[in-house]
Amino acid sequence: MTVTAPERPETETAAGSAAPSRLRLVRKVAVAVTGGALIVVGLLLMVLPGPGLVVLFAGLGLLGTEFPAARRLSDRLTGYVRAVWHRVRPPKKAAAGS
Repeated sequence: MTVTAPERPETETAAGSAAPSRLRLVRKVAVAVTGGALIVVGLLLMVLPGPGLVVLFAGLGLLGTEFPAARRLSDRLTGYVRAVWHRVRPPKKAAAGS
């Protein structure tokens, strides 16, 4: 006599597979809302006293964790900021005698 495991009802299987995608959607929405809010606050801090660029880049970085377009924009802006920084403050040269 062989004993087999009982089959699962279809409703459990469908609910089990939908849970990760629902969680992923909730995470994506939360990241979008928080990142968007940080960008808006960063733009407001450009004219108000505060670290506007830092908050703006933080929002863009947060959006970049879920959205590839935001990641590409963040990488491009980081490259521009580094290029400007090196023009303003060139790297120090090594001392010849040391």
